[in-house]
Amino acid sequence: MKKSFTLIELIVVLIIMGIVATIAVEILLKVSKNYVIAKAQNRIAFEEDLIINKIASKLESRIPNSVIATECNVTNNNCKKDNIKDFISIQDLTENNAYKYPVVEWLVKDIYSKRGEWNSTRKRLIPGWSGFVDLRKTQRNANDDYNITIPYSKMSIIQEIDGNWTKSWGINGYDDVFDNNLSVLIFSGPDGRGAFNDINHSYGWYETKYPNNKAQKVFAIIDDINTSLDNATVRVKTIDDANDTTVYEGFFIVKGADAIVPVYNSDTNDYNLTLIQNYYPWRDENYTDGNSSLLAAHVVQFKFREEGNVMRIYLCIQNPQIKVGNNKLTICKEKVVF
Repeated sequence: MKKSFTLIELIVVLIIMGIVATIAVEILLKVSKNYVIAKAQNRIAFEEDLIINKIASKLESRIPNSVIATECNVTNNNCKKDNIKDFISIQDLTENNAYKYPVVEWLVKDIYSKRGEWNSTRKRLIPGWSGFVDLRKTQRNANDDYNITIPYSKMSIIQEIDGNWTKSWGINGYDDVFDNNLSVLIFSGPDGRGAFNDINHSYGWYETKYPNNKAQKVFAIIDDINTSLDNATVRVKTIDDANDTTVYEGFFIVKGADAIVPVYNSDTNDYNLTLIQNYYPWRDENYTDGNSSLLAAHVVQFKFREEGNVMRIYLCIQNPQIKVGNNKLTICKEKVVF
């Protein structure tokens, strides 16, 4: 004869099933939460790789001795023009003072015109500039005025490529980048890092704010004397007189400055990282005069330093919607730039 369950037995079974169901739900919720966190981590990590590699690629085209760290209060008016306090060479940045200097700026090598353009007659690329000076053929006209011969360079290629670049960004003076000092020459110095006197008397950083700051190492390209495909003889003269300049065997063509500026977001208590391009310190401009574009949102840390002529950049990005424990999900990455 079949016996039926007693009421107590049914209650016990229901309790056990409830406990099992509760545990199963908790496990499923935990698995689901871990999946969401892992997916968000992978997404942030992927985006951060793209961002930090983009920053590194921009910094690879820097004139090393031109890199500065700019002092401003990020949370007060977002480092706008009137809020810029001071700047120092990145070589003077330390662990103790880095928090005061959230903006990094540098002069940019003109890599596009260096690659040049295709010459159908010679069946090869003709560079706009080679980066080498024939010192045997250098002629000094005055203290800061020289005729220099640069092998395998063609100034008209620089004018064409840089003119198209500046025109596409809506920059005045694109019709002649040499006459308007949009493309200039800087000698590489004895160590290839840029002809460096000191950061206040070399490149024209913040000359309007600090009138003694001069562009004494920046050369305007005055005249293209020889237009041979194999050699170009060019007259160059410093933007600001120094009377002690030196011609080195190496040089860079520079097409302006770049900056990375953190902009505070009070809604999420983090920063938007902004890339600013196409401004000209030797023309009394600073990064507030350039073209800006968003690099990254929800940045909680952006640090940079130079150690042994190598730059280190450190970037942390958070997801404000997802928490791990009591903290917002944050991923940090570091990269070195040679």
